[in-house]
Amino acid sequence: MCAWQKQRSQGSVGAADIGGAEHRGRSRDELDFWINAVGSPLLVVERRSLVARSGNRGASVMFGVDADAFDGVALSDLVGPEANQMLGQIWSNAPVGVTGEPFLIRALVRDSERLLMVQVSKIVVEQDEFRLFSFVDAPPPGSVALAGWQEKIIDVLNWLPFGFEISTTDEQIQFANSQFGVMFGYSQHEIENIDDWFRLAYPDPEYRVYARSKWENEIIQARIEKREMTPFDLDVRTASGKDRTIQFRHMTVGEFNVNLYLDVTSERAAARDLKRLSEIDPLTGVMNRRHFLDRAAAAWSLGESRAMAVLVLDLDNFKSINDRLGHSAGDIVLKEFTRRCDEAVGDAGLFARFGGEEFVLLLHDSDPASAMAVAEHVRVATNREPFMVHGAPVAVSVSIGLAIRQPAEQLEQSISRADEALYRAKHAGRNQTVAAGDPAGEPIASGQLTFAF
Repeated sequence: MCAWQKQRSQGSVGAADIGGAEHRGRSRDELDFWINAVGSPLLVVERRSLVARSGNRGASVMFGVDADAFDGVALSDLVGPEANQMLGQIWSNAPVGVTGEPFLIRALVRDSERLLMVQVSKIVVEQDEFRLFSFVDAPPPGSVALAGWQEKIIDVLNWLPFGFEISTTDEQIQFANSQFGVMFGYSQHEIENIDDWFRLAYPDPEYRVYARSKWENEIIQARIEKREMTPFDLDVRTASGKDRTIQFRHMTVGEFNVNLYLDVTSERAAARDLKRLSEIDPLTGVMNRRHFLDRAAAAWSLGESRAMAVLVLDLDNFKSINDRLGHSAGDIVLKEFTRRCDEAVGDAGLFARFGGEEFVLLLHDSDPASAMAVAEHVRVATNREPFMVHGAPVAVSVSIGLAIRQPAEQLEQSISRADEALYRAKHAGRNQTVAAGDPAGEPIASGQLTFAF
């Protein structure tokens, strides 16, 4: 006795209850009666695979298989590998008993090529869910040209290097091309409805809410304006567990949604890398001059009532390090100085390399005392221990000019005053912090910890 017959005699074995008694469906005997009452070939197929479980007399005649011998036969053995692949791309997520849209497949049936029209629906038999495939020879009289075009279009859709999907306006997938499966890896039984898609593709609940809202709102707006949806990117979790950046494109055509999915992960990563290269000093990894000025100007304009300080830092006698030990040694010193500054400053402000051995630091919410404390922390951290360069210790110190933001003062003016204070620190003997005075009065140089306005 075959497995299908055993289940028919014993009832459902370990099948999931898909909704209670009202969804138990027909019995096996009833199913056999009704499919044999239909003249066109019908195959009952496993829900999660392309393996037949039963067939009617029409299918027996078409495929040359005895009606009792369909159980366990792979569809690829009945229609050939090319048609089998196409059948795997026809999704049937419509409600039970609702027939999907017809598709044309070029099948290899009993060693003969035949053009078949296929429709798929879902049926429930004693709590088990199956797919019901109906086959008829195609094209019908008078539609040869249409059939030929559909066949060619399907080939083109499978050739496209991006995901292509056709669904009904209530989001029931009718067809997905080969690349859709390659990109996302989800099978038909995993995405029964739109809720399954959002649950799997966006596992983070907050991001899922954002993604769904973005998708639905953009489609609504596009339909109102009778246009293509404005493309946008979302990060999607694939079946393999990897996140991919996907550009979504959509257009409603009649009663159908046409969705395109472009994997732009590499392009977006390259764009981020280019942006980073344009903003970051390649040697030290901190902001470069241009990016610092952009960020600092934005912070400056938003914090007109906030106290801010600008520090300009310059390594002492840096040229002699390059001359004595070589430029590679100078690079080591610059990178180590950056590391020590990062540790000393933390998240207190914006830090950048302005060029050569000169650096700049913008401190938020910083009064004169706290700004001087940060400057001294950096200076001491630089000079406290020698830098190890090619295995040898090298003494390094830094001079710092400091300017506190004055009322109505522009960023460039504060930087200029800090630079003047740095100049005085150099001439006062280096390895010290000098604070600029009020721009209306005489600048007063401080010692290492003492300064005045």
